[in-house]
Amino acid sequence: MGKPKVFIATPNLGEIATGNVLNLLSWFGEGKYDLRWYAPQHVKPWDRARNLCHKAFLESDYDYLFFLDEHTVPPVDVIDRLLAHDVPVVSGTAQIFKRGALIPMALRKDEDGYRPHWGDGLERVDTTTLACTLIKKEVMERVKRPAFMFTQTDEWGIEGLSEDIFFAERVVDAGFEEYNDYGILCDHSIQTSSLPLNNLLTEASNG
Repeated sequence: MGKPKVFIATPNLGEIATGNVLNLLSWFGEGKYDLRWYAPQHVKPWDRARNLCHKAFLESDYDYLFFLDEHTVPPVDVIDRLLAHDVPVVSGTAQIFKRGALIPMALRKDEDGYRPHWGDGLERVDTTTLACTLIKKEVMERVKRPAFMFTQTDEWGIEGLSEDIFFAERVVDAGFEEYNDYGILCDHSIQTSSLPLNNLLTEASNG
């Protein structure tokens, strides 16, 4: 049996976080997986960049598409941990700092719309950010195209769905589910680092 074939897609604006450079060097150096890194630069808007990655992935012979955004830095063992779950779509946990709190970009839907959901370990969610997401090839083959799109629902074009939520709905329509691993915390290198803040908040709550 051959090595798992993982197509790493990093659409970017010309800058890659140092942590991800180190991750890539580690992954390729280990030789554990058959890897390809695809990093289209300065492709705008972002949904177009993701669709370009989708096209390149389907033209390859790789088994998994791993979206890794330029400034989202997961732990170095993230590929091992995401592959081990063996589910159609699974993300590491990216967070944003909003209104004085860390909010996971993993959401569940209720009658009022999508809401952030904090879980424990691997849980099914209705959508996640695609910043650190592993997707099986059968999903990308079966989702309706375009798989990624910004949509506006009001006359000013300022309210609507991100390409992440649009894709999640395509995944459901194709008969699959999305999962998030809450044990995999990703850092973000542009804004205030979320990992040290998360550690401080955890220590404070345990103290």
